[in-house]
Amino acid sequence: MTGTDKEDEERRGDCQSAITFLHMRTELLAPAGSLDGLKASVNAGADAVYIGGSAFGARAYADNPGEEDLLRGIEYAHLRGAKVYLTVNTLLKEQELAQLADYLLPYVREGLDAVLVQDFGVLHFLRRVFPSLPIHASTQMTVTGPASASLLRSYGVSRVVPARELSLKELLRIKEESGLEVEIFVHGALCYCYSGQCLLSSVIGGRSGNRGRCAQPCRLLNLLNDKDNFRGGESILDRPDARHYMSLKDLCAIQLLPEFVRSGIDSLKIEGRMKRPEYAAGVVSIYRRCLDRAFALDKNYSVSDEEQKALYDLYNRNGFTEGYFHHRGGKEMMAFVKHVLSKEEVTARQALYQDMHERYISKEKPLFLEAVCTVEAGKRAEAELSCEGKTIRAYGDEVHQALKRPLSGERIYENFSKDGGTDFRIRELTVRTDGKSFLPISAINELRRSAFWKMRECLLEPYRRQLDSELVRTAAGSCLLMKESSSGQSTEGKPCRIHVLVSGEEQLDAVLASPHADLVYIEAALLYRMGDPVESALALVRRCIAAGKEAGIALPRIDREGSSASELKEAAAMLLQEGLSVFLVRSLESFADLLQRGLAPSMRLDASLYTFNSEAQEFFRELGTDRDTAPIELNRRELSGRDNRFSEIVAYGYLPLMISAQCLKKNTDSCTKRGDTLTLTDRTGSKFFVSCECVFCYNVLYNTLPLSLLGEGPALAALGFESIRLEFTMEDAELVKSVLAAAGRFREGREGGLAVSCTKGHFLRGVI
Repeated sequence: MTGTDKEDEERRGDCQSAITFLHMRTELLAPAGSLDGLKASVNAGADAVYIGGSAFGARAYADNPGEEDLLRGIEYAHLRGAKVYLTVNTLLKEQELAQLADYLLPYVREGLDAVLVQDFGVLHFLRRVFPSLPIHASTQMTVTGPASASLLRSYGVSRVVPARELSLKELLRIKEESGLEVEIFVHGALCYCYSGQCLLSSVIGGRSGNRGRCAQPCRLLNLLNDKDNFRGGESILDRPDARHYMSLKDLCAIQLLPEFVRSGIDSLKIEGRMKRPEYAAGVVSIYRRCLDRAFALDKNYSVSDEEQKALYDLYNRNGFTEGYFHHRGGKEMMAFVKHVLSKEEVTARQALYQDMHERYISKEKPLFLEAVCTVEAGKRAEAELSCEGKTIRAYGDEVHQALKRPLSGERIYENFSKDGGTDFRIRELTVRTDGKSFLPISAINELRRSAFWKMRECLLEPYRRQLDSELVRTAAGSCLLMKESSSGQSTEGKPCRIHVLVSGEEQLDAVLASPHADLVYIEAALLYRMGDPVESALALVRRCIAAGKEAGIALPRIDREGSSASELKEAAAMLLQEGLSVFLVRSLESFADLLQRGLAPSMRLDASLYTFNSEAQEFFRELGTDRDTAPIELNRRELSGRDNRFSEIVAYGYLPLMISAQCLKKNTDSCTKRGDTLTLTDRTGSKFFVSCECVFCYNVLYNTLPLSLLGEGPALAALGFESIRLEFTMEDAELVKSVLAAAGRFREGREGGLAVSCTKGHFLRGVI
């Protein structure tokens, strides 16, 4: 690494005057996958760390600490002036909610600085049970604009981690309009999919990214538009055209630090909880030095070649990218070919890791004290300690007049200056004695221990919270009462409505001609392809009504500046007056936007706005929207314990597994804006369809087979859903008619199976 410890200290001293003001605004946030990782990041200069406990974290396979170790970690960080944020950023199943309060209680008491959440139910729960606990909205919430951020603020969120795909301009607009703190990723791995919207690992192997168990199949080799019919059993490694089409380079935004500081970004986050503590320590130490320089030397800021090389050697995927801050995406961000380390790189990495281990892991960062020890006859021995601007006094035994040999100042100094295996080191010690006193050395040692303990408690006390366990459990238990109050009211026995989503005009024609559709959702992209989206919407709504169907509009899966259905949202009230029945909302930003327009009752949540548990359903009901779509990842048993009276379930369709800001067509050829459909073939020979949604500038990767639950008639009917949904994406008119006929048979209680190959998704298996 560059510079010695002494040089680092001198550089910090030079920067101190500039840091005093700015450092409070721009936090360096580091990953910790273990207690050692927490200490390494704090020792290397992190202002805060984020870490998972034994449950509910988005990195279930990290070496997450148990309760005792995590409590020690919180103390370790707080004693050194660093904050600890706990990741509870997964989707919780109903039965897990009952465990959440007891799981969090000891950490909240100890002074946990914030909890990072994805689940709207967890947000609702925490706001009620731990009202004083700061809540940060995870990037898994897919916050893409100021409307969604403002909504979260109204629910008690103090900080948001927006989608990593946003530009700096979009991030600053979120900060300015919502008033929330904004945290951004500046270094580490980048997902191909918008975080929180990925079901690829879940559907392929049952390991859900929303549950912290992503297997990263996106990092594997694929074939693009394969014409040779590659089949499973062959080795994809033998194919020269195989590439890592969904693997991005690692993010490294260290050159942009001055821009982030000037912009007022609140927290700069390093990714890497699954990596070794040495990696975290190395990256943090470099970013710490560079961030301090950005504070103090804005116009003259630079990153040395040695620092760049160290970051590269610590870890990279085919070099680095500066991410989306000033780019919409593109092939320069991709790591199409897997980087294989050379012997020189392996040696350099090993040397760096060894250096980091010796600097930041093998020894703990001490707390330096100024101390005064007073030993005078006729008084109690006294110790005064000062640390981090706080001062305490501790008193020991009474000091007696020496009968023979007085206790010398040297002996007092020698024994009181020991650290005793604690976090403290006495940097400056003043001994005051009258030269005629006697006190046993054991009493000096006991005074030092007592003073150190009192200093420790003085430093930790401001963080700690006084919480009554019974009151916490009573508040937590109210969620069970809420669930019981809504249970037992089923729609079972009522005719199930059939709602149909269409993406093309031929599909729409087939649906309007069928007696088996009650409501038609029209994809917003179709309206834009037809011309003026509002005029097209009015025309199609009238066609649906004329055919005896209700009409809805399915808004974009991602809603952000420059790529939203703004015309449709602005005309929403008018469209509802003209006969539109409902908006199917797929993103939190669309939901919040329509909520601000007073249209809560006219929305149905899609499955991507996760209602995994009753608390999540209550979150949206309190906002005025009770119609939702059942999560794709819940199985039949879990769905049976859910309130489905106002819910819809996807019973047919190609499931969207990824929504990506990267365009596969543009990255491998050129941007055509034609809405191309491509295929990716994986190592098993399975083909996944990729739709280029050019209207809204994102790609959707669909599952290799369509989901169909129409053959699960009795089991599906018993769940009491208000409606089932058929989703048509790439189906031709004949297949649309066949699926509609099967849905009609299902509604009549007859066999509703299809002749085409399908999957039952998670209906029978679920996710761990």
